[in-house]
Formats: sequence, C-alpha cells, structure tokens
Amino acid sequence: MERVENIKLLLAEEQTLLSRERTMHSYMQTGLAFTSVGLLIIKFVLGIFYFCTGALFIIVGTLLIIEAGKRYMRFRKAIARLREKEAKLGYDIGMIR
Repeated sequence: MERVENIKLLLAEEQTLLSRERTMHSYMQTGLAFTSVGLLIIKFVLGIFYFCTGALFIIVGTLLIIEAGKRYMRFRKAIARLREKEAKLGYDIGMIR
C-alpha cells in the first residue's frame, strides 16, 4: 500500500514539474514578444521618448528570457532527481490499480 502511495506522489510531482515547464515556456514567449515590440518601436517610430520606450521593452524582454533560462536549468535538475526516484520504484508505475 505504501508503495502505491509513493508512486501516486511521484506522479503528482511530475505533473507539478510539467506545469512549471509550461510556465517557463510562457516566460520565454512573453520575453520574445516584449523584445520584438521594443525593436518595432525603435525601428518605425521617431523620437527620443519612443527610443527609450523601445529600449525599455527590449530590456524587460531580455530579463524575462534570462529568467526563463534559469527556470529551465532548475527544471532539468528537478526532473533528473524525479527520474532517479522513479527508477528506484521500478516498473510498478505502469501497474497502479
């Protein structure tokens, strides 16, 4: 019985990690969007105010992309630890009733 509970807990952990991966992808997508908008503002709108606004968008986008990279590295380490736990439980994961 305890083994089944451990397996259920591992599957719940994996689901949580996968949701964090989706969040990381959202950070990356938002960062790319901010950077693109900043480049468009700088390219097509004249004036120092718009140049500064575009630069701010680029900086925010870059920071979001860096944060997504940090989350990705933590995510990969957490998944590796989870895979080690799953390996200890063997093939019982596919046999939950």
